[in-house]
Amino acid sequence: MRMMSRRWRRTSATLAAALVTALLAVLVPASAAQALPSGSGWSGSWDYYHPNAFQYAGTLPGVRLTGYATDYSGSGSTLGTIEDTAADGRCARVLIYAYGIGYTVDRTTCGSGTSQTYVNAAYNAGLLVIVYRMISGTSDYDKGFYLYIPSSASDSELRTVGTGASWSYYTATSFQFAVTRPGVRLVGYGSHQSFDQRSSLNTVTKTATTLGCASASVTGSTVTSGSTCVNGGSANFSRFDHRYNLQASACYQPTAGTQRCLPLNIPEPY
Repeated sequence: MRMMSRRWRRTSATLAAALVTALLAVLVPASAAQALPSGSGWSGSWDYYHPNAFQYAGTLPGVRLTGYATDYSGSGSTLGTIEDTAADGRCARVLIYAYGIGYTVDRTTCGSGTSQTYVNAAYNAGLLVIVYRMISGTSDYDKGFYLYIPSSASDSELRTVGTGASWSYYTATSFQFAVTRPGVRLVGYGSHQSFDQRSSLNTVTKTATTLGCASASVTGSTVTSGSTCVNGGSANFSRFDHRYNLQASACYQPTAGTQRCLPLNIPEPY
């Protein structure tokens, strides 16, 4: 567990540093002896439900986060609730980092059925939302992940209703994810493999009706990718030897335009 925790901390620290300095179908189960920790109860998502507003959510065993934010060309404010949902000697914590401002939210709640809210936390260039399960009475956590919601200041297409990304474990060892932005949609499935590996079985679809190409990739120490330039077309791609957190990305590039991508981190449970 300590090794998995260190991997996540390194990934989270790298992303936070990037935010500060650069603006920021068959699933083969793992053998019992080499299985990764259970992903049951792990999920994360965000999506635009209005051209000027998005919602985000996350869960861990005993933890639930629900949040909303306004978005006016990359700037706005956010509010939400972090809940402790289990009598397990653990607490629920959320931190929100806003580029150029710092950590604008840090809320912790302990005790089954308790919650903490936050209101009107400002941001101006994307959000890093971190969800923890804390060990009660300490400053230590035993589970956690982050959601990165990029700024729409230089990418107004992000504010299209339906744009967003999600992942969730639907069994202890199998997960699903999706990344959607104008012109492209990526859908994937995966599972824990033997020898501390993870699989991804993916489909990228071009949803645009204009000239251009849709592409997607999944990286986790190894890379797999696919693309299509056919209107309504799709491409399948897969890999069975990923490791650690997975980084998925979906991109669309008009023939006479700039390629725009949307990333998603899919954490490895620990």
